[in-house]
Amino acid sequence: MTLENTHQWLLKEGEGIKVQERDYAKTGYHLEAAVSEEKILPAAHYFHDQKFFLECLTCVDYTNKPEDPHFIITYQFNRWEAVERVLLKLKVPKQINEAPSIASIIPAANWYEREVFDMYGVRFSGHPKLERLLLPLQSKIHPLLKSYTGTGDSDVRNSLELIESDQEVFDFNVPEEMKTSRKEYYLNLGPQHPSTHGVLRVLLHLDGEKIISGEPIIGYSHRAHEKMAEVHNYLQFWPNTGRLDYVGAMSYNFCYALAVEKAMGIVPSPRVEYIRVITTELNRISSHLLWLGTYLLDLGAFTPFFYAFDEREKTLDLLELCTGERLTYDYFRFGGVLNDVPQEMIDGVKKFIPEFRKRLRDYRTLITENIIFIKRTKGIGVLTLDAARDYGVTGPSLRACGIGYDLRRAEPYSIYQEFDFEIPTEREGDAYARYLVRMAEMEQSLRILEQAIARIPAGEYQSGKIPKAVPACEIYQTVESARGQFGIYLVSDGTQIPYRLKLRTPSFSNLNALGPMAKGHFVSDAVSILGSIDIVVPEIDR
Repeated sequence: MTLENTHQWLLKEGEGIKVQERDYAKTGYHLEAAVSEEKILPAAHYFHDQKFFLECLTCVDYTNKPEDPHFIITYQFNRWEAVERVLLKLKVPKQINEAPSIASIIPAANWYEREVFDMYGVRFSGHPKLERLLLPLQSKIHPLLKSYTGTGDSDVRNSLELIESDQEVFDFNVPEEMKTSRKEYYLNLGPQHPSTHGVLRVLLHLDGEKIISGEPIIGYSHRAHEKMAEVHNYLQFWPNTGRLDYVGAMSYNFCYALAVEKAMGIVPSPRVEYIRVITTELNRISSHLLWLGTYLLDLGAFTPFFYAFDEREKTLDLLELCTGERLTYDYFRFGGVLNDVPQEMIDGVKKFIPEFRKRLRDYRTLITENIIFIKRTKGIGVLTLDAARDYGVTGPSLRACGIGYDLRRAEPYSIYQEFDFEIPTEREGDAYARYLVRMAEMEQSLRILEQAIARIPAGEYQSGKIPKAVPACEIYQTVESARGQFGIYLVSDGTQIPYRLKLRTPSFSNLNALGPMAKGHFVSDAVSILGSIDIVVPEIDR
């Protein structure tokens, strides 16, 4: 399968599809096609059959255009084997306000379509469960509409009613028919549960102790980051990038910087590129260490928690030397970084690398070969390749299935192509494999750090004066975060404020695959499976 085959298929479909090639270096896409309502389902079948995965699905609101009020639904497809990113666009007139659902063909579309319905009010005919995803079910607002400001009388009234009605939902009385003993029943894991590491609820459908299905219910910490992007200028949005994945914020800083720099045509200095790689890889290690310590704590192992957090404190100390921050980093800037890295940090990283390598060997003895840990993870929560593709899973969860898809290699950005490192993979696709991949990734991050520290050049750490406005454009930028593929779909109208900024977060897609991973296991395994995915709830809810 090649990109040319896809191009030819789209052309062959003829009426209802208009295809154009895009400059991948400038836009992040290879092909763009405008599709009609009649062609979106055949197109979804084609991309599914040709082993593409749905990278993202979202909406852009043009209903404020009096001559032609409409929405554009965007479908972004890509492949693991070779980057072949295709953007499909479906125009939905405002008066129709409905599009065909592709969720029955590609399961990943289920949540994406619900999110579009939630945020814009666009309906998807044929969707199996078209209801609110992030906002409460009784919401009357669609906050990403250009017409919604949150300040008008009706907007304020709807918000106040939502707060009042939301409280009534928690005054729940158990119906009489549910008070009798039954073999099949439902059990809530969360929303206040230590193993969710955030406000998340998983509705487990059980047959005794065995899981029939598990439905994640999200939105408890929705903070409207994408709406904030549309009411703040580009510089003002920087703090938001550190509050999405708060334990791996450097990757999110990185992606936002690259997206706007791509749109503006800015090329950072070599020193800036090295600083970004060094700080991002340190942050990747600290993220994996936090996951490791809390995951083992969830499974009842106490000692590894202290080991992991001891090492994590060292990485935070190093990052604090250049950023002044320890968690929600706001360090990168367009064309540069906020502060230069001091020599103290360079020396500290050189000292940290051999020390941490020794600790990784200790982990192998303490955890990897521990029979209790093996029993709790091996063969538990297997993710098949078909399910991974259907749900758009990326990151360590995908690489544990044997697919070496890492954007630092598959779609190199910044200067990652200059470093010698490997992409760890496992084949079993279970919780134990996901653990092994992350442990091996920390060693590879050390390899990258070793090379970057040895080669970091002198030079400026900031560019000159940066324009306030971004030229009119439509681009996609993506990076490899600690949890998988994080991407930014940016639509600029040439002003100082993004017209649309979609955040494609890895945990959103990865968590969506929890159902097939948990099916057939016991309730006690749910904690192990959920923890092995390594989600961060604020980046899911955004």
